[in-house]
Amino acid sequence: MATKAVPCYDRVMPRFFALLMMIALALPAGADERPRAGLMWNRSGLPATLPLVVKTMPGRDYVVFVIDPDTDRRVMAGYIVGGAFFRLLVPPGTWNIRFAHGTDWQDEDAPFGPMTEWTDMDQPMTFEAGVARKHGYIIRLIESDGRMTVASAGPLDLCQGVVLTTQTVDLDDDRDDPNRLPTPGLRMLDIDLDTRSRVCG
Repeated sequence: MATKAVPCYDRVMPRFFALLMMIALALPAGADERPRAGLMWNRSGLPATLPLVVKTMPGRDYVVFVIDPDTDRRVMAGYIVGGAFFRLLVPPGTWNIRFAHGTDWQDEDAPFGPMTEWTDMDQPMTFEAGVARKHGYIIRLIESDGRMTVASAGPLDLCQGVVLTTQTVDLDDDRDDPNRLPTPGLRMLDIDLDTRSRVCG
């Protein structure tokens, strides 16, 4: 008695769908694309001009949150790629600084999913500016005994100076006219003011 041939795709398709399901389950559910390093958002309503520098170790990424200490509201966030230089300009005020860290970015509510770890600064930090000085902070995070800790935190002050550049511009194009009286040509003094910042010594 002849047996009915089973088409090849009838045997292959269930295995193919099973493979797709395994891949889908292995991916983090609802994961967003990892943010670019730097400022994620500023909801403070204030200009961000004061420096916060964070030094980290490679192997995981970080999100730094600037938080209103009175309301516990997040007013600013920045994304840090572990081991890379990071500077965030922060609004003036006194803020709590909180770090989330992990390896697989998810979203803003749970930055690295259920494996998100948190590190907080012990005290609020005051960012302020004077006439010629901007006061910020530099923070260094390290991993010790399997936990992320603050290795050091100190002031980072930027001194501002004004650089004056002048240039003389001739305005008279007819100085070679033979009928012209021998008088000095007209000139304009072009003045340029530029503000520059440097780390205070």
